[in-house]
Amino acid sequence: MPDLYSEDAEGLMGLCMLAGVVQGRVSEEEYEDVAYYCLLVIDNVLDIMEFPFPSLEKSARYYRAAGVGIVNLAYELAKNGLGYTTKEGKEHMHKVAERHSYCLHKASLRLAKEFGVCGSMEVSKYPEGWLPIDTYNKHVDNIVGNDLQYDWEALRKEIVENGGIRNSVLEAIAPNESSSQLTNTCNSIYPIRQVKIAKGSGNNRNIVIAPESDKLNYDIVWDVDVKDQIETYAIFQKFIGQGISGDFFIDRRGNRKVSDRELLQVFLYQTKAGMKTRYYMNTLTGDEAEDDILETACEGGGCTL
Repeated sequence: MPDLYSEDAEGLMGLCMLAGVVQGRVSEEEYEDVAYYCLLVIDNVLDIMEFPFPSLEKSARYYRAAGVGIVNLAYELAKNGLGYTTKEGKEHMHKVAERHSYCLHKASLRLAKEFGVCGSMEVSKYPEGWLPIDTYNKHVDNIVGNDLQYDWEALRKEIVENGGIRNSVLEAIAPNESSSQLTNTCNSIYPIRQVKIAKGSGNNRNIVIAPESDKLNYDIVWDVDVKDQIETYAIFQKFIGQGISGDFFIDRRGNRKVSDRELLQVFLYQTKAGMKTRYYMNTLTGDEAEDDILETACEGGGCTL
């Protein structure tokens, strides 16, 4: 505890500095600029905010860790007539994930040229030319082909010449539960729970409707096999420089029993596919009604379901 308040703390504290790019609302041509401004906002906040602990300030500004996620993937897929369980849908997710990571790396390099690399580049592999595509779990290649659409080698060369980038990490996958209500978007990279749902936080209760659900066909998460859920997370983990968590959704209507064997198979396949960790295991035991309320849990509701 004394080290927590020390001006020269030995310990380190992690800090969530999150943003998100709404899929289906940002064009290919705009994406790099949007990624840049997401990181620029985070960069400015890191410089002007008042930290509660010196140890937190030290680690936050040393690593300048950012977590820019993806929101509204379910809409992006539905808008293109795709789903979570098909080869075409997974190929599209691969393109979305690659674009997101590539543009964030370009943006962080741009910031590094403007303001300098972060201090943690001295212990990072970025100055040596490391990129997320170098160390991903190769099982992903069995899920979707490794056809890359961007010139990562030219980017690698530029990063090495610059001595690194502005941020130690760039991408994250957050649930976006609270922000999805404000933007009327689908949560994170998850399929939707249903077309219309009531979400509650504290004393507030909001009805959220999936975008353009009157003319689009959405995959409902309870109909998406857990294997396809894992493969979705694995595709995105390929392009993310830190471990991500993903929710699992299992349909238990009709008092269906979930055996230890089934849960163990889920755990083993997620490990095989490259998932580092998992978040919640959600189960459906009855039909969700329109007045069912999905409650946020932690204070502020920033990272809850």
